[in-house]
Amino acid sequence: MKQINNILILGLTLSNAGLLIYLFGMLPFFLFVSVMLNIILVAYIVYSISEKTRLEDDLGSLYDSMEKFANHVEEVHSLEMYYGDQNLQNLIDHSKDIVNEMIDFQILYTDAEVEVESNTDGKEEETT
Repeated sequence: MKQINNILILGLTLSNAGLLIYLFGMLPFFLFVSVMLNIILVAYIVYSISEKTRLEDDLGSLYDSMEKFANHVEEVHSLEMYYGDQNLQNLIDHSKDIVNEMIDFQILYTDAEVEVESNTDGKEEETT
């Protein structure tokens, strides 16, 4: 049914195009088609830019949340009660890995600038 509707719409569009060409000539018809295509393309560009901006904002807030989580786990690990706990150390390492993966993702898909700074244990850490 959908295919029949598409064929019907295409046929009606072509017949209307033929009538417009017959009534007004080729040049006004192609001018009209050009203006309509330009309007559609500008609307698509505006939509794409707004979607990209929204995606960048969402990725930034997700990155900030993960970084806060990693810092919170490190604070808990530094408490006397939990100092040296291997499970918390593994959780810290895992959260740092996730943050680094998110930084890589952010670099790939956004215009974020990343600078590398040295950690206290000699490892390099990326920050945005």
